[in-house]
Amino acid sequence: MIQTHTSKDIPVSRKERAALLFEEIITNNRLELADEIFASEFYWPQFDLHGPEGVRTWVRAFRTAFPDMQDHVVEQVEEGDTVVSRLRCVGTQLGPFRGLPPSGRTADFTAIGIDRFEGNMIVERSAWFDIADLMRQLGHKVLEVPVLDRP
Repeated sequence: MIQTHTSKDIPVSRKERAALLFEEIITNNRLELADEIFASEFYWPQFDLHGPEGVRTWVRAFRTAFPDMQDHVVEQVEEGDTVVSRLRCVGTQLGPFRGLPPSGRTADFTAIGIDRFEGNMIVERSAWFDIADLMRQLGHKVLEVPVLDRP
């Protein structure tokens, strides 16, 4: 697990920088760190989010649904300007998620994050997980896919 960071000691390694999203920004709600690792021109096409504020918007929505979410990096691979992270995510759905009411149930699932860097800043990302498995764990039987995939 990565130690808690201040903006003065943000890691230089791209793997460590990518891990900060999961282990600090999401898990510890350290939203201010988004400015340190996401470029101003950052784009998350999957959710049509831009810049560090777009990351904060997504994290706020995700943590509203899962306020106790713990994301831990299990494995990372770096190739060229891309870092792929495999995560273990554990959290209890206490708020609405993708239009579904809170279930009060805990889910334990795997997610994959793919981050593209320019220099030491993330400029683009995508994230993938098995939504059907997550819905089963949360006890939801029906999921209507939203027009735009939002958190």
